[in-house]
Amino acid sequence: MWCLPTEILCDDHLRGEHAEHHQLVGTIRNHPHGEAIAEGHAEKGNIDTTRLEERHARLAAEMERRDMNHDSPLAYDGPIYGAGAIDPEMNRTDLLDRCEDCAARARKHSRSQ
Repeated sequence: MWCLPTEILCDDHLRGEHAEHHQLVGTIRNHPHGEAIAEGHAEKGNIDTTRLEERHARLAAEMERRDMNHDSPLAYDGPIYGAGAIDPEMNRTDLLDRCEDCAARARKHSRSQ
């Protein structure tokens, strides 16, 4: 979960974060006691399960704004566990160092505000 403004994500990172939300829901369903959530990504600060539904809604809205198909609601009503925490500034630095497309979108987004 980048948890950055969706407008700065390139198409690949937008679709990727969206897909990872669905994967995370699958992991939660397959490990009902949360052990797989508490380990790995949550410990590394890559996810925040309390933001799962809200973040998915933002990703879906941005996908639709870009005329991408979004036909996969996040159908989940199980426990969220409150696992993990996101460091948006660290994520921003990491993403913009990795992806020139996202960096260009971030520059454009900051000028438009």
